[in-house]
Amino acid sequence: MSSPNVLGDAAASPSSAVRVSSADGLPGPVWPLLASTAILYASFGLIYGLMQGGLPPLMRARGIDLASIGWAFLMLVPFGLTFLWAPIIDAIRPIRSAPRIGWIVPMQAVIVCTLLIIAQGERFPPFVLLALGILIAFAAATMDVALDALSTASVPAQHRAIAGGLKVAALGLGAILGGGVFVATASQLGWTATFHICAAVSALATVPIVLNRTWDRPAGRSQGLRPDILVVIRKHDMRLRIAFLTLATCSMVALSFFNRIMLVDLGVPVETIGWIVGTGAPLCGLLASLIAIPIVRRSGSGIAILVFAAICLLASAAMIAGVWWHEASPALVGAILMNAGTSGFFVILSATTLGWAQGTQPATDYAVLYGASRLVATLLLIGLANVIAWIGWPIFYIGASTALVIATLLLRRILPDLRAGLPDNTSTPTE
Repeated sequence: MSSPNVLGDAAASPSSAVRVSSADGLPGPVWPLLASTAILYASFGLIYGLMQGGLPPLMRARGIDLASIGWAFLMLVPFGLTFLWAPIIDAIRPIRSAPRIGWIVPMQAVIVCTLLIIAQGERFPPFVLLALGILIAFAAATMDVALDALSTASVPAQHRAIAGGLKVAALGLGAILGGGVFVATASQLGWTATFHICAAVSALATVPIVLNRTWDRPAGRSQGLRPDILVVIRKHDMRLRIAFLTLATCSMVALSFFNRIMLVDLGVPVETIGWIVGTGAPLCGLLASLIAIPIVRRSGSGIAILVFAAICLLASAAMIAGVWWHEASPALVGAILMNAGTSGFFVILSATTLGWAQGTQPATDYAVLYGASRLVATLLLIGLANVIAWIGWPIFYIGASTALVIATLLLRRILPDLRAGLPDNTSTPTE
């Protein structure tokens, strides 16, 4: 460990945390890059929150069965398939001087235009709305990969924990709007206004990253070298990372994606879910993602991931108690607390993945590491929607909690110590 107190020094001196010396060959202060990427992540969180946290409880409240709601999660599949076209993002540069922003801006334009179409389509047939939703998901997922590649290639090593925390915090802020405010005010805002607002946010969020395009320097890959998914899969350590990330993601997705549907089954009004859970849970997640940074800095990745796994288990116990006794209060508390645990957990995974994806094909490496786990988790959601109706909520949460315990213990074996400026692609255990 050559520099065990890098994050500590950054926290002690705010100016040093956001400035890189010109000797590094970087464009200067880091905070404009971090801020502009955070704004884009927030707009992404708005879209994702509307799909993941907004639509399911509204559908359940209208009497739609769990199996049908499960199929609606097909809209999330593109977020798990990005590794299929991530090599194209690494290989093709629409703008030679800004290769990732050359992907980000067109994808944001597709999102804005499609949202404007949906705003006029309240009476569109369900299959048309599903197709438009999948198109938005495809564009948002592609933008997300390009943005992750930009962060991977541009954020200095000593700022990766901060970048990971800001990413999860920004996603939480977007989820407050998409999965909270819009759900609670759906009847007041109306269909058209809701999607017009989403389109406006997506358009405005694109401006800051364009103004900071000097950070988006061409990738330093060798001439003629083509990005290749198989390069990642052939490496034993990368396969191990993918497996552990997938298990962790599946357990956390299971513990968080169905909670609002569970609350509807307990008789909690949709408006209450929108205001209390839809805003309270992402807010707790936002705070947890910021708190995760000093916890990692002081205690290391291994201890930090245990802390947030414990929060997830406590939240799961509260929800089990709520559904067992048919009491909404503990279930509400558990649903809110769960977001704090999973958000802190994801900060550690995001910061770690930024380091693991360093190399000549950052978009491809990041998409394979993160996208594969998303894909498996999304397909799992569709299957679990049918399983829950058969086994019941208590057994479901017990099973998901057990999977999280196993994933946490396995991850601790390979997590790098984020307190130190470890070399890229390191897999040194935390203990």
